[in-house]
Amino acid sequence: MIQTLLRNAFGVGAQYRYERTEYLRGAVQFHLSLKDEALICPQCGCMDDVIRKGRRYRSLQSVPIGLKAVYLVSEVARCRCQVCELIFEVHPPLPGRKCAIRASSKS
Repeated sequence: MIQTLLRNAFGVGAQYRYERTEYLRGAVQFHLSLKDEALICPQCGCMDDVIRKGRRYRSLQSVPIGLKAVYLVSEVARCRCQVCELIFEVHPPLPGRKCAIRASSKS
């Protein structure tokens, strides 16, 4: 159920797995980990020979739930392709930036 909420309400892709929820200082944090099938070499496209070489976490602020701030804490995996020897990171996909168009009050 929570995976469906994250996908439909916050745009979290299928390559992320829900881990846990934390409630800190009036905010909600959803922790996400990267699935192994998301580790694809950007240079040669290899999936089978990519190994993890570390990780860090990135906190992305999302739309609030009621009056509570929501953060998506996602894993940024550092990987190495054994075929082409490329070292790369798998960054979380950021939603496209939306811009508001203000209607002019002058006619």
